[in-house]
Amino acid sequence: MKTQDVIMNKEKLVKTIYDVKSTKCLQDDKNCELLLNFLLAGPLTFEDIKNAFREVNAEKSDKTIYGYLNKLKKANLVMEAGKRIITYSESHIKTLSLYSRTAKVFYIALDIDTKKKDEEEEYYLIIGKILCQMQNYSSFDEKCFKKVFEVFTQKKRIDVEKINKIDNPEILDLLTSIDIRATKYIIDTLCWLSFIHEHPKIHDDFKECFSK
Repeated sequence: MKTQDVIMNKEKLVKTIYDVKSTKCLQDDKNCELLLNFLLAGPLTFEDIKNAFREVNAEKSDKTIYGYLNKLKKANLVMEAGKRIITYSESHIKTLSLYSRTAKVFYIALDIDTKKKDEEEEYYLIIGKILCQMQNYSSFDEKCFKKVFEVFTQKKRIDVEKINKIDNPEILDLLTSIDIRATKYIIDTLCWLSFIHEHPKIHDDFKECFSK
């Protein structure tokens, strides 16, 4: 018997998650999270996934696992990466679908959901009031603060895509060798540092939004 994996869709290094459904799928469904963890090692067939659940004493039915896969595919977290070709003989060949994560690291963006205006205003209000307390300001201009923060948000989207295009093997190995939380921390820090580097007057811009 000979086995060959043919990969047609390669996972990205970082995928930025902006929509609520994908975020909920990542954070709220423990079984989907478990399945995604199985795929960290690389593409798996349905049977591989089924065996992985069994090995952690969380055996699932075929229907349930397909349900998880469909949910993750709809959330753009999992994709069909290719095929596993199993050759038993010249006349007996079996082909199985391979599933993989769409990215090694899923990065949940800090964007505020603009569809919920009330919550959006509340978030900026909370952040601004806390900053006032921390920096001894008496008040702040919410619209001004929001405008500055939105500039950072847009820059952050660009920088995450830049990180995703890195092709330095040493850096890629480092990023994929640490856990998701640590990677998110590193990406957040990189984006802030990059933003400050390209906007040296950011402190002055923020100061204009606050008053003593």
